[in-house]
Amino acid sequence: MMKKISLLLLAVMFTSSPAYTAEEYDPQHTMLALNMAIVSVHRILATQDRLILDQEYQNIMNNLSLGNIRSDSDITKLYEKLMDIVLQKRLRDEEASQVQQRFNAQMSKRFTDALTDAAKNSMTAPENAHKSPFALAVGLMRLIPACTASYFKYEAREKELRSELNEELYRLRREDMASFNDMQKQLLSSSWNLMNLYHLPDEFRLVQKAMDDFYRAVEEPDTASRRLRMLRALEDDFKVYPPYWYYRARTAQEAGDSDEANKSFDKFDEIWRPVLRRDPYKLEVTKYRISELIKDGVPEDEGERQKILALCSVMRDNTLREDWANNLFAAALFYALGEKEEAAKCVQINIDFGYEQEISIAMLSQIKHNVMPPVLAQYTLRAKRLNALTADMKDTDKDGALLVADYFDGRDGAEDTLKADNTSPLVMQALRLIELRKADTEAFRNIYGLTEKQIASKDIIAVPYSGALAMVKDYADNNNTPAQIFLADMYNYGWGVEKDINQAMKYYALAGEKKELYPQFMYINLMILRENYSSALKSSEPEQSEGDRKFALGMKYYDEGDFDKARTWFLDAAQNDSHAEAQYMMGVIFEHGQGRERNLTAARVWYAEAAQQGHEGANKAVERLSSKSWWQF
Repeated sequence: MMKKISLLLLAVMFTSSPAYTAEEYDPQHTMLALNMAIVSVHRILATQDRLILDQEYQNIMNNLSLGNIRSDSDITKLYEKLMDIVLQKRLRDEEASQVQQRFNAQMSKRFTDALTDAAKNSMTAPENAHKSPFALAVGLMRLIPACTASYFKYEAREKELRSELNEELYRLRREDMASFNDMQKQLLSSSWNLMNLYHLPDEFRLVQKAMDDFYRAVEEPDTASRRLRMLRALEDDFKVYPPYWYYRARTAQEAGDSDEANKSFDKFDEIWRPVLRRDPYKLEVTKYRISELIKDGVPEDEGERQKILALCSVMRDNTLREDWANNLFAAALFYALGEKEEAAKCVQINIDFGYEQEISIAMLSQIKHNVMPPVLAQYTLRAKRLNALTADMKDTDKDGALLVADYFDGRDGAEDTLKADNTSPLVMQALRLIELRKADTEAFRNIYGLTEKQIASKDIIAVPYSGALAMVKDYADNNNTPAQIFLADMYNYGWGVEKDINQAMKYYALAGEKKELYPQFMYINLMILRENYSSALKSSEPEQSEGDRKFALGMKYYDEGDFDKARTWFLDAAQNDSHAEAQYMMGVIFEHGQGRERNLTAARVWYAEAAQQGHEGANKAVERLSSKSWWQF
């Protein structure tokens, strides 16, 4: 039934095409439509692949802009027959869904990685980077490679996709090929008739041998330079076929020949015709044009910005709904150019149709909150992460958790917002941390009052605290000092988590290492707590090993600020007892230059030693010091 409906719609759409006069109709529309069908069938025959068949169906048979093609009985019959054959062989809905899910998972990782790179650019840019059009442009350009049009999904990720699928899913049977072979002969024959009808030169006709060579050139795995030479040799056969110039331009880019890439893209635009409703080739060429215009920064000149906005509209108009990554890139670009409403529309498409919801919802939230365009990627990732960490919380509790996260991140106005909304138990704990940093008598009274209030309402606060545990721990384990104290208090008082003196001491100690952030009162307070916890541990644990004893002495001197003596005991325990904590502290001393010159190489060595023994903090330190974004301050 569906097949009959599809064929009927095809026939109606062709026969209802506008009536053109000979003077106003451009016959290249017809020839291009036919040539795309010829190449599609040839590609199916060459690959014998149902995934490619499905791809060509979606792009050619299901994407033709029939209103721009003159009604022709020969073409109508050919496309009806081609549709009939393809519909019998293409993937079933459940098979197509399986392939799409695999592809979406791969694209999601690529886009998230690109978003992370863009976010790092906004974080590591110089002071006032939020005002820098260059920093913004770099962030946008890092997204482009992760936004390949879905038409190219099998071409771009072919090996990865096929490794996860049963071969029977994507291989066409031998008997299936006879129908396509016969179809190709008819299509090639029809090209003669159309050329005679429209008095077109022979260069418009595609031939079998040339298509074989074109497919070989595009798939050439050796080098981009060799692929480019092969494509140059085919120019006479494909000079009026736009996809040829797209592949030649892209290959020239890979080969490092920007001049030829530009000329090839220009040629594509010259001969391109709107025979597809949403053209993936036009989409990719438009993104290249945009990248060229912003490579030196997002222009401030209004005329240049209008050029980019016009290209954004072309990109949007040629993006399929399921191309969620391109929707997000278009949104980021519109937003960067001040078109907030257009940006929101692009993201809303993803949300309404269920594409990549996590990132889309997070980005839309940031757009609506008017975050600065250069940090859109950074804040989008942050929102996605926080949404995942607080997913199981009630909305009222989640609101408090997100306010606390703003405080952890040191966002502008966070403290004032906390003070204005002090009803949530989580917010009260954040206010307690704010008082800790003041180091005065009044602060001590406030801390005491807030703590007593929390302890008295332990049963009531259990749910919001337990819900926020994942978020707080994530921050604490990523070296966020307020979060470390927050988490230590949770373990110390049993707020939303089972009381655990070992965990409390661990996180108090981590926070205590940064006494410059919490001077005087805070530092003394943490040391008293630590001493109490150490005494409690001694009474409940077996006798200390020699390595533990040396480490404890090292910590004593370290806490007193005598880094030379601390280093002596840490080094002894680290070398002679393979004590992981001592090895970690050696890394800390070298990383921060405590008592001697800073030495990151030595720090990495000691952190690596501790990491091999499973020390969690050392693992994170190794990752941090190995990161490309590590700032050598």
